[in-house]
This record gives sequence, structure tokens and C-alpha cells, in this order.
Amino acid sequence: MRKQNVSIALVICICLFMFNSTNVNAKELNNSLLAVQQFVLEAPKDFPTTSSWIHNSIISTIPLYDANDTISAYCVDFFNEDTKQEAYMIVNIASGEPQILEFHPNGRSPYSDCEQEEYYYDGFENYYVKGNGNQLRNLLTNDLISKDMVSWGESADTFYVSRSATDGYNNISGVPDLRWRKGCTPTSLAMSLKYRFGNSVDSENTLIDRLASECKTDKDGYTMDSYVELGVLNYLSSKNITPSFCRAYSVLAVSNIPIYGAASNPLSAYQSYINSNVPVIILMTGAKGTSTAYPNGFGTHTVCGTGYYVGSSGQFVIVHTTQCEGDVYVAYSETALGRFAWFIVY
Repeated sequence: MRKQNVSIALVICICLFMFNSTNVNAKELNNSLLAVQQFVLEAPKDFPTTSSWIHNSIISTIPLYDANDTISAYCVDFFNEDTKQEAYMIVNIASGEPQILEFHPNGRSPYSDCEQEEYYYDGFENYYVKGNGNQLRNLLTNDLISKDMVSWGESADTFYVSRSATDGYNNISGVPDLRWRKGCTPTSLAMSLKYRFGNSVDSENTLIDRLASECKTDKDGYTMDSYVELGVLNYLSSKNITPSFCRAYSVLAVSNIPIYGAASNPLSAYQSYINSNVPVIILMTGAKGTSTAYPNGFGTHTVCGTGYYVGSSGQFVIVHTTQCEGDVYVAYSETALGRFAWFIVY
């Protein structure tokens, strides 16, 4: 009887230990979740943006797993009550204190349609969901990849260094913030040309109209990329101006057509022009970044880049959107900017 009682007591102890361990782990996760949510609600107040980030509310908080199937971060979708703008932040919890890995102040995260699935994160814009067996599906490209083939190489310490951009803030003062007229491309070009060449070019409306004509912008405001460089050169020639530089930052070897994508349009190059007081025209296709005037995303659009912010809260280009919104911060990413290319004239 005594032996049986000892066995029963041992089983009860094991059960209590397992129950308490489960409760402790659940409590730790819950505390971590609450800490992350509070952090996300408070952190944006200190960002150098022109928008108000005082009153924010949580939409969803999604745990993100690492290579070891351990929750190492959270993706928090939240809502700016002041500007009615959706945003998301990915926060690392592996280092103890919450640390920002990504902040996108324009739109919902790819994880936002959460359906109780297991989601994974492998550094900047490497978003995955668990597929069949040992496969993960990339939420941006929809490609399937074996979990063993994922790099799992990014860490919070190397995250920004690997993207080759210099920390800091710079915004050119005095660049006109013009409203859309005849097309977003001639309007954005006019902002840059008016800033660079002043009274040597036409007044703002006339300048936009002439650029639209020279760049063959159609009646719906669409401008083909292949006409931009020649159109600007023709206009400047009519004003006896020979620019030092007038083309996309990267172009195809046999033409003047821009090469799109982050690999050919690094943030470091953009920063170097801004630091030289040269606005950068940003040609975008499929851009999901938003602003007050573009709540559903920029889509196919052209804006005038006037500045940048790079720091612990992320990497951003500062732009004039052609809707007189002032300085709008857009994340430097192929989600927010879509397929994008820099165009420079000075």
C-alpha cells in the first residue's frame, strides 16, 4: 500500500510540475505580448514625422517564429486614430527589451490576415507562413521553400548594416510642394526643376504643362518611362540650360529605360543626392505605401523625394506626393515603394 501511495504521490508531483511550467511559460508569453503592445503604442510618438502619432490602437498582434520554432518577435498592426492611417511594426523580443526590426507607417502587414497559422520571420521583408510538411510560403512572392533552405541569418545587430545605408536625417528645405496637374510625373519633375533652376524655368503651372507636353504625358496623366529623360532634356534645352546629369540612376545598357528595384536603386545613392541638395524623382509601380491622399496605396505613381530618415525606427524616404500633403514618410522597401527607380536631374 505504501509503495502504491508513493507512486501516486510521484505522479501528482509530476503533473503539478508540468501544469506550473505551462502556466509560467504562458504567463511569460502574455507578459511579453503586453509589453510589446505597450511599446508599439508609445514608440511612434518620438519619430521625426509630420504626422501625429499620439493616439494609436492595436488591430492585431501576431507571434513570429524563428528557425528553432521559438517565438522571437511579434508583428503588431495598429491604427493611428489622428490621421486614420494603418501601420505595422515588427518587434524583436529575443534580446529581452522590445526592439524595432521594421516599422511601416503605411498599410497593413502581410501577416494581418491571420487565421491561427504559424508565421515565421527571417529579417527585413522575409515574411513566411507554415505550409505543408517542412515548407514555408513567402507571403510577398507566394513562393514555397523548404524551411531548411531559409537563411535565418539576419539578426537585430546586423539588420541595418546589411542594408548599406547611413543613419541620420536630412530633408531639403524649399522644394515646392505642388498639386497634381496634367500628370504625377510632370508635376514631380516640376518640383525638382523649380528648386534646382529657379527663375530660369517657367512658373509652376506653365512648367508642368510644358513638361507634360515634352514627356508625351497622355490625357489621363500617364507618362511612359522612356519619354521622361528626353522630355526633360528638350524642355531644359528650350531654356538654354544644359544639366550636369539627367537620367535614371540605373538604366538598361541599350536604352534610357530605368532599371527598377532596390538592388539597382540603393538607399545610399538616394541619400548622397539628398545630401547634395538634389531632389530625387521616384518612379513607382505597384506601391502599397499610403498617405492621407492615397489611403489605398500609391500604386503606379511618381513622387518627388526631398529627404530621408534612417535610424532605430527604420528606413524612410521623405516625399511630396503631388497632393500638397507636406512631408510624407514612406518606408524604403519594395512593399511600400513597389517596383521603383530613382530619376535625377541637376
